[in-house]
Amino acid sequence: MKSHSEDITESPLGLKNTPENATPIELEVKGTIPSWLCGVMYRAGFQGAGTFNIPLQDGSTFHIKHPFDGLAMLHRFEINGVQNSVSYCSRHTSNGVKRRIMEKDPTLLTFGPDPCKTIFGRMQSVFHHISRMKKNADDMEEDPEFDMVNVTITPNFPIGKTLEEKTGVLPGEAVVVKRDANTLQLVDSKTLEPLKMFTYGHVDKSIKGQLCASHHQYDEETDEFVNFMVTLGPFPSFQSFTIGPYLPKMSIGTQEVMAVLHEPVWRHLGAWKTMEPLKPSYIHSFSMTKRYIIIPNFPYYYSFGGLSALYYSNAYQTFHWEENRHTLFHVIDRNSGRHIATYEAEPCFAFHTANAWDEDIPTFDGKTETVIYFDMSVYENTDIVDASFEFGKGVDFFDAEKVKPAPFVIKKKAFGKANNKIAPSQVRRYRLSNVPVVNESNRVNTGLFGISTDFNSRKVASYEVLGYDLELPRFNQKYALKPYRYLWGVCQSKHAPSYASGAVVNGIIKLDLNNPKAQSSTALYWDEPGCSCAEPIFVPSDHGKAEDDGVVISVVNASLPEGDSCFLLILNAATLEELARTTMGQWHTMTIHGSFVDQAGRGIAVN
Repeated sequence: MKSHSEDITESPLGLKNTPENATPIELEVKGTIPSWLCGVMYRAGFQGAGTFNIPLQDGSTFHIKHPFDGLAMLHRFEINGVQNSVSYCSRHTSNGVKRRIMEKDPTLLTFGPDPCKTIFGRMQSVFHHISRMKKNADDMEEDPEFDMVNVTITPNFPIGKTLEEKTGVLPGEAVVVKRDANTLQLVDSKTLEPLKMFTYGHVDKSIKGQLCASHHQYDEETDEFVNFMVTLGPFPSFQSFTIGPYLPKMSIGTQEVMAVLHEPVWRHLGAWKTMEPLKPSYIHSFSMTKRYIIIPNFPYYYSFGGLSALYYSNAYQTFHWEENRHTLFHVIDRNSGRHIATYEAEPCFAFHTANAWDEDIPTFDGKTETVIYFDMSVYENTDIVDASFEFGKGVDFFDAEKVKPAPFVIKKKAFGKANNKIAPSQVRRYRLSNVPVVNESNRVNTGLFGISTDFNSRKVASYEVLGYDLELPRFNQKYALKPYRYLWGVCQSKHAPSYASGAVVNGIIKLDLNNPKAQSSTALYWDEPGCSCAEPIFVPSDHGKAEDDGVVISVVNASLPEGDSCFLLILNAATLEELARTTMGQWHTMTIHGSFVDQAGRGIAVN
């Protein structure tokens, strides 16, 4: 144990605290930012990564043990290409969680396990979760930092009139942080101050459930935000929903931009269940086309229908991998909300989807066949989840001579597997053929309680591999729901140990999906020694015509002989040549996801 001090910054596991910069500061820019690049980039972390080491009242220190459980932190970069300037601020947004840790709140749910908790302690955990459910719900209403919300950050979120009146946030100006559960956090768009913690039910009471995807989908043509909710239990139900209009309608005058705002309308697409004992699985993102929603069901399941999370008080021990069960892709018709088909594929796992679209393809008999294509960064199994224990610890942490024995020994589920081998991701393009088309003359039958009677009539999904080792995929949002060519993401750094060793240290990669067999010669990389990159956000040039005409922006942690540093990196998206960088501080922060809004405040690259 270390002495009681706010200066504690690093744990025996190599996880470091990151200081906040609540007051905006001007950063020194090295290089030249394109003059057209003007707007704000928001960054959040899948694990927040603001605070890992918390001094307690008894003089000891509480060390957070898994990177995904670092207390949430948001970052805001105001980029002005005309002035070649960057203004930066950041804020810790989970002070309520910090207080609960200091008070030893037994109802805190984490991702990583607590190896010290006994069986008796786990049984007590169930009692505490149930008995304090009402109190925690009341506390969440009053404390905007009561729970951890730290995955994706969404500008222009339509929170509805009730929350707008309660918080004073104008329509179209809400910045909301989301996660894989039905808990969201509204923050100030300029200061990042947490304003309100809420659920989808606060916006519309008909939206119910415990789980949802951190990554929503958006259709610019119909101006709709789309997501789904999962209600856990022996027979889980899925409830798709849409919000529209999503973004303020802009009419541009000669001197100013006027926003014609509309009250968001929530449209419930209907709940659906399945006849067979379908197990609820971990779903971080999903796919959507003009006509369909595709929800993956990987064989990485919540045990006991998710109730085991109350017993273990963490997600990692709740999940289990069943290598002998198929991956399922459930297809929902966007117009009717009906579950129309389920496709099965070999077992796999994915955190993130890329783009998707549907086509009507002529057949040999003069008819047409409806086909869905969707791309994902796919793993053969869930060993990458085990590797997440080492995420963001820096290249130097994996120097065996520097690593000291940690007091927290967590048995990972990959232990015992041959060589603890973790294969890199594959960029797979799945093809769903003969997709049913719902119309008045051809309705999908539903039985009692809306259960699809066609569910057991399974179809088979096929796929081709378009590339390797690309995670956190981003593409030109102008091509959403359409055929496209380029993907940007992170890849294993050639200057660090491989994922198989447990290290997760990333470079940046660009793939040409039109030339998958020539990846070795067509893929482009940005990868410097000692550096680990976060998700590269693609921002299109306002005058560009080519799909890759724009920039990609990342936040990079550097572990160099002269010390740690963290910097904003701006690359030419077409060539991955560096255009500019600016150092934020002599520390590390593990942001993953982010969004970019233009000068009018409209999201043009949102995840």
